[in-house]
Amino acid sequence: MTRLLMVVLCVLVVAAGYGVTRAAADTFYGYTAPGTWFTPGAGYGSVYDNGCSRWKENDFSKGWNALGLITFIDSSGNWHNTMQGYGWIHRAPSPLDWTKKLHCKNNSGASYQGGCFGYRTSATCA
Repeated sequence: MTRLLMVVLCVLVVAAGYGVTRAAADTFYGYTAPGTWFTPGAGYGSVYDNGCSRWKENDFSKGWNALGLITFIDSSGNWHNTMQGYGWIHRAPSPLDWTKKLHCKNNSGASYQGGCFGYRTSATCA
């Protein structure tokens, strides 16, 4: 329970910090619940973005000793800007104008709890 509480608090602190520096058009979305169990090799993905609302970055919050990865997957299934690391990992995509979804994955041989989230930036659409 203490581990779950620490993960939830970490996600909330990171989200609050980003909320202060983000423009009003950006929206925070969790594509897993905080404290989700990640078994070895387990991964979770978001929905694809669109021209009216683009994914701007990908984040994976977990314990300091938990190995995982984050990536952006294009509409053809190709992975882009993949990053692997321990603890909280973060990646902003480049460029922002292609259709993509977010993905996070446990890259270790042990189960752990974590949470995956991203930011979407909205555009005015007709």
